[in-house]
Amino acid sequence: MKESSYDVLIVGGGFAGSTTAWFLSNRGYRVLLIDSKPWNRIGDKPCGDAVSKDHFDDLGMPYPQGEELEQTVQGIKIYSPDMKTVWTVKGEGFELNAPAYNQRILKEALKRGVEVMDMTTASSPILEGGRMKGAVIFNRRTNETIRVEAKVTVDATGNARSLRMKLPPGIPVTEDLDDKDADVAYREEAITAEPIEDPHFLRIFVSQRAAPGGYWWYFPKGEQKVNVGLGIQGGMGYGSVHEYYRKYLGVYAPDVKEVVLRGGALVPTRRPLTSLVWDGMVVVGDSAFTVNPVHGGGKGSAMISGFCAAKAIMKAMEVGDFSKQTLWDMNLCYVSKYGQKQASLELFRKFLQKLPDEDIDFGMRKGLIKEEDLVEVSVKGTLKLSVAEKAIRLISGLSRPSLLMKLKTVASYMTKVKEVYNNYPTTFSELERWKAALNDMYAQFDAALDQ
Repeated sequence: MKESSYDVLIVGGGFAGSTTAWFLSNRGYRVLLIDSKPWNRIGDKPCGDAVSKDHFDDLGMPYPQGEELEQTVQGIKIYSPDMKTVWTVKGEGFELNAPAYNQRILKEALKRGVEVMDMTTASSPILEGGRMKGAVIFNRRTNETIRVEAKVTVDATGNARSLRMKLPPGIPVTEDLDDKDADVAYREEAITAEPIEDPHFLRIFVSQRAAPGGYWWYFPKGEQKVNVGLGIQGGMGYGSVHEYYRKYLGVYAPDVKEVVLRGGALVPTRRPLTSLVWDGMVVVGDSAFTVNPVHGGGKGSAMISGFCAAKAIMKAMEVGDFSKQTLWDMNLCYVSKYGQKQASLELFRKFLQKLPDEDIDFGMRKGLIKEEDLVEVSVKGTLKLSVAEKAIRLISGLSRPSLLMKLKTVASYMTKVKEVYNNYPTTFSELERWKAALNDMYAQFDAALDQ
């Protein structure tokens, strides 16, 4: 068997893996990134492809340009189940040609010294004394099996989680995904019969009838091109996502004329892994459960995880220590930038998934939650209502007091869980105690929601 060694081995070249490589490039490290797909398909994952401009600005990532940018976004229109109430939430973003942008980032990293192998998979991790030391990989282009040793191995394998789940059970990064904490998603890209009205606004349709536990989306990719799809909650026996798609496509996208691309994926919709690091190992992107639990978008948060991973790895390289404690900065960075918001939004997601369409219609129509609340939730993961606003909404919600009380309960627990994450442990030795407190809070929330 051929052998080689690197400073960093990145398994997976999607948004998280390529971002990690991009930030590590041009720094004198020996970095190898592998991806199971051929070059022209790297980054090709079924998704809505919308990313907030704020993510690029915050991380210093280049904006998409040319063929990478299919549409600029000015905001989102959210439709109630009965389609009678429409909320508009403004915010700048991009509707991407995701593979094109992903491959550009990867090519820039390649030019700055990162080695890339496409059509290559990691068949098994290399462990020594419980520490990750690399992986055995197989290159389908050359038909070679290679033992790759690395100081740090990055699992960026997406929802497949194909590297970390081969580790011995009990290691924090082997945490599995409950089917109910995931959405089964399907989307098609299509040409429309007529020019799209308001092509710079994404549309989200909330309906338990048409997308139980999820929603439909209609994201323009140009004047006459659209990304349309839906996600439904897994583990609930709701049936095939394809059946819902065929049944309701004419309701939410009656202008679809010609399909040019189709595909589906499983999307984690929960808080991130309790720990995203182990000795000699970092987990990023979907494999680390970094997707937004409410809207299911994962590209921006994948970029954040890649940034945080690179930052922690660079520190480890400086001190020559690749233990979980040195790599712990990955956890602190990601929790601070996005993880605490994810945990809060997971509670909001659980609340929304239990609401019947009639309650959603009522709540949107009466303004029990308003557009500005959604902005606060999406940016900070916090649902705060002023005393005056609470009084006004109480009057509006008198005919459904239980709904208003549950909304107040959800807002309270969203704040509490963020406080727990604000006290995320600074050392591995404190992790189990912190995790127990977190799980206890989630159990209290679930009990309160079921009352």
